[in-house]
Amino acid sequence: MTTARVAERAGVSVGSLYQYYPNKQALAAAVVDHYGEVFAARFAEAVAAGPDETLAEAVDALVATAFENHPHDPRLHRILIEIAPRVGRADHRKTLSARIAMLIEQKLRRHAGDLAADLDTAEAAAMLEAVLETAAHRALEQHPAGLAAERLAAQCRRLIMAYLTCAADRP
Repeated sequence: MTTARVAERAGVSVGSLYQYYPNKQALAAAVVDHYGEVFAARFAEAVAAGPDETLAEAVDALVATAFENHPHDPRLHRILIEIAPRVGRADHRKTLSARIAMLIEQKLRRHAGDLAADLDTAEAAAMLEAVLETAAHRALEQHPAGLAAERLAAQCRRLIMAYLTCAADRP
């Protein structure tokens, strides 16, 4: 990536580009932030609009949202994940994950009566964010050890429903 090529592709002069981004690292950080915000906004919209009369419908909406709302192709997604820490955006990614976990927690709280009694909703939301992010990334990259995206989504639904509804055996 060169600043000249970026400026050309954006249809601006290199000087104009440097007015907003002092170096390539700043430009890359802005791209990482942009795509993260796009995903978080899409996730928030989809979660708010998704059906959730039952816990199963709420889980279906969360899984569908995670798998369908990535705003970029798998190759770009991998690049963004790889460069985020190198351009100082690891904390921004953590903040986005926390925001998404809060959205999941809000959705789960609507079904508190259907959740296992010993389940902490905030912890469950953080766990679901991690599981959904990992599974969606695997589906996006068509991981060689993985399942097709549709099967992976179906297995995620099953895993999440079991996790949310089964009480842990504690001594």
